[in-house]
Amino acid sequence: MKPSGNVFAKLMVTYDRELLRYIMMLIPRRDDAEEVLQRTALVLWEKFEEYDQNREFLPWATRFAYFEALNFRKECARSRLIFSEEIMSLLTQSRKEQESYLSQRRSALKQCLAELSTEDRNMLERRYSDSSTIKSLAEEQGRTVKALYRRLDRVRKLITDCIERRVASLDRI
Repeated sequence: MKPSGNVFAKLMVTYDRELLRYIMMLIPRRDDAEEVLQRTALVLWEKFEEYDQNREFLPWATRFAYFEALNFRKECARSRLIFSEEIMSLLTQSRKEQESYLSQRRSALKQCLAELSTEDRNMLERRYSDSSTIKSLAEEQGRTVKALYRRLDRVRKLITDCIERRVASLDRI
């Protein structure tokens, strides 16, 4: 079954910033990287019916971004800001290694956030998602600003420790 345009659009909106960061690792100038991102998006759209929706989108998309960056580099070979193919290959390999590590940490973060009390989870969501100020949160909770900062520090420490434990347990497997 051919994936829909809506699925493609949703995936691109979700991952376009990560794709751009990857491309900027290969093509340092932002304008050039955005051009490569646009070219990549066109190729991804053309190839989207070949995409297996049971697999992760980002690794599939970065493969195309890599080749689009190579093509762009060849077009701009006279520019001294363009990396050699060898450096691009090394950067891509490094990215793949980091991808697995970051994926494990994101998964652990989700699990650790789920283990928090509802009150702590709501406090974090209000602080980081709603752009609430510490002062307004403290007033809502009937706490001092200093007490709220201490509570946030304790919750961050709980999350950090939980993530480290989970990642360490994966390393032992």
